[in-house]
Amino acid sequence: MLDTYAFHIFLFFGEYGLPKNEEQVLALKLRIDPCSGVSLWLFVLLPTTNNPPPTIFQGSFPNVTCWHVLQKPLPVPNKTEFSSSNIMEVIHKFLEVAVRRFSLAILILVFVSSSFTAVLKVRETGDEFTYAEVAGGTIYLPVDTTFSFLPGFELSEGDFWVTFAIQDPLFRLASGDELSPSLVEKFEWRGSNTQLFIELRRDIFWYDGTPITTADIEYSVRAWRNTDSSPLFQTLNDPRYEGLTIIDSKSVVFSFTSAYPEFINSLRTGILAKHVYQDKLGIAPENLKTSHEMDKPPLEASSGPFLLDQKSVKGNIVLKRNPNWHGESGDDLFPLVFDNWPEKSLLDEIRLVEVAEPSDRIDMFERGELHLLFNGPEENEALIRLSSSETFTSGSFPDGTYHVVLINHRNELLAEKAVRQAMKMSLNYESLLEAIPNSMKTFIPIDPRTALFKTLEAQIVDLPYDPERAKSLLANSGYPDGITLKIKVYHGVETKLLEELRRSWDRIGVKLEVEKLDWGTLLRDINGADYELAYLRVQAFEYPEIAPWTNEYEHDLSTGWEVGYLNQQIFRILRRAAIEPDWASRTPYYLGAYRIWTNDVPVLILAHSLSYVFWNSELEGPVPGRGELYENLAEWFLKR
Repeated sequence: MLDTYAFHIFLFFGEYGLPKNEEQVLALKLRIDPCSGVSLWLFVLLPTTNNPPPTIFQGSFPNVTCWHVLQKPLPVPNKTEFSSSNIMEVIHKFLEVAVRRFSLAILILVFVSSSFTAVLKVRETGDEFTYAEVAGGTIYLPVDTTFSFLPGFELSEGDFWVTFAIQDPLFRLASGDELSPSLVEKFEWRGSNTQLFIELRRDIFWYDGTPITTADIEYSVRAWRNTDSSPLFQTLNDPRYEGLTIIDSKSVVFSFTSAYPEFINSLRTGILAKHVYQDKLGIAPENLKTSHEMDKPPLEASSGPFLLDQKSVKGNIVLKRNPNWHGESGDDLFPLVFDNWPEKSLLDEIRLVEVAEPSDRIDMFERGELHLLFNGPEENEALIRLSSSETFTSGSFPDGTYHVVLINHRNELLAEKAVRQAMKMSLNYESLLEAIPNSMKTFIPIDPRTALFKTLEAQIVDLPYDPERAKSLLANSGYPDGITLKIKVYHGVETKLLEELRRSWDRIGVKLEVEKLDWGTLLRDINGADYELAYLRVQAFEYPEIAPWTNEYEHDLSTGWEVGYLNQQIFRILRRAAIEPDWASRTPYYLGAYRIWTNDVPVLILAHSLSYVFWNSELEGPVPGRGELYENLAEWFLKR
């Protein structure tokens, strides 16, 4: 017995052979959806010439720009009565309606593709489920707050939970160096990474059936580039960004004045529906940021596995399964749970509830009113104990931040490499990690979720823990009697961490003075280069840096955030790596640069931070540490 069918029938008019005018296309598509019932979608573009000779061609065309969409119910056997014996009956009924509707005289070829209900196979265990076994149900997730639900206009973490549910992105990001095409069929770097060619999938549509095209990309880029609050504003206004050129309705080229390989990471975003915002609502891309449509996009501008319920209000956001979702293609990176994406989202609904107080979230989670919980380190220990009782599940993952001690190289003493090496070699990382809760050891300021981090960590030798050698380095540098340094930290920093740093450096004759400041004063002093040492937790860039805390020339030192470490050799390596077409060929350059960087000790990298997430034991789907949790919402489900 078959639960799901999808028939694609393409009829083309033009001269014999491939139509010269790609607008002369009539495409009919029948969707039979087990979740929402049976419907017939007719995607219609009438011929532009009178009485053209009929020609049928199997395929699809990129340059179709003016689709007219009709929806018409079609009587078919009940979905529970479908079998292989009556497929052709349904097709014949479909064609009969189509011929009667559009007075088509001749049909030469019909291309029919059928998609049967696939078994969902779990990647890790090999367990298999049918869609019916796991589909259904509602989950409740906490968010801090929400503002804007247009892709590329997000202002909060809660916004991203919504936009990634209702819009498929161009790319999904498993890590900073692992991208998975979503709306994109293929991409290619050209001209030593000064051009990025992108081709969109042919089978992607907005909710109303309008094809997603490069016109949507162009509209989106113009809107983002003119909105200073957009997450993409800085990237699109980088001096290296030159512009985009549309080749056809499915192909586009981004151009740059010099190699800009990190640009592609900014395309981990959904796009805007030009036919809705500009053609229907009359909103120019430059004016979208001030439009009333900003907070709640129209339903027909959705492209993801869920739809934003138009009755949603701030504090209670409801996302419902999108019955017209075109689905995902999938690769080695995504999906995360199953071998292949489900044809439709498995959950009926996701409800996002604004809960500001951490204690309120914990109480709601323990009562079963929330299915997932992000928490601060002070509550993690108790929650981890509870998760061992199988009440709920927990997972820890690097959150992309790291603990660092900035070293001001403008200070004559700290400008000496041997002094910085001595400070590094006196640190006992085993004791240090005990003093920094929820952390993991590192000496490289690259997001540990990247494949590149693992390669560098395995092949670069860090300076060893050796207090006696550290003493010798200080003595040979002219400081046999030791030195005194002051570190500036914010109020609330772990006392255990400061005590560990004091003990470590005291062993080699470095006396540490501590000055505690409020956040504003600390940041002001760092910005003004008014510090010797300063402790912070900072965010690693999603695209791995090759020259962190490094400048090429002295005139580049505009603020104290540039610590004063100058290395022209690393920048020559950076420029050489930037023209390589992929990460495999860039990795040797990263290895060379980081061997130099690690030995020079520009700053002291102490540890990577770990975050914890807890979720109800009935919920399956969250995969901590592989991109953001909202990357794979379509395959989340509730166990029955």
